[in-house]
Amino acid sequence: MSLAIISLSFVGLFQATSAAFEETVTVAGTSFSIASEFQGGTGPADTNTALKLFKNLAGGTDFENLTDTVEGMNFEDVEPVWRGNFPLKMYNKGLETLDIISAVNYISDVNTIRDDIYVQISVWDDANNNGVFEVTEEGDMLGYDTILRLRNDKFVLGEIAPGETKGFVMKFDGSGITQSNAGQSAVYDFTFTGVGM
Repeated sequence: MSLAIISLSFVGLFQATSAAFEETVTVAGTSFSIASEFQGGTGPADTNTALKLFKNLAGGTDFENLTDTVEGMNFEDVEPVWRGNFPLKMYNKGLETLDIISAVNYISDVNTIRDDIYVQISVWDDANNNGVFEVTEEGDMLGYDTILRLRNDKFVLGEIAPGETKGFVMKFDGSGITQSNAGQSAVYDFTFTGVGM
């Protein structure tokens, strides 16, 4: 059994009894700053051999465009009606199919923002390969819950075959935000773990 991990500045759901390899890619430091009034990081050095993230979403699978860590978004003025998207692509440059599990780690979280911001992960088919998420390119929803639940329960995102590229979009919303969160901020790392059998 082998284990590969991808981290968004996001371990394994499955415990490997004899892992041949273990890898993490990271979208580092996705931050959320809650609006004070409601109006309506660099990761580790690349060491992975299989699971990689795209640096440039419109680019290809050449070595220069693949990495273990990408920088997260900095979302400002989050309020109950706020929405924000973070598209990503991953590539399996290994020799075996991997099951992908997503999770989150808390880097800095005051109060209970993790209970109040929701995240949905959906399939993203970048049909025109321009690296820009368009609503018409959104596929099946693979999970939706609070950041807290993503940490505790994780989302299963399906398989990625050797040589395959997969796109996903993380869609965030502030529907749980209340005035008690005003002016606060938090930073999370979103991770994707690839488990190979």
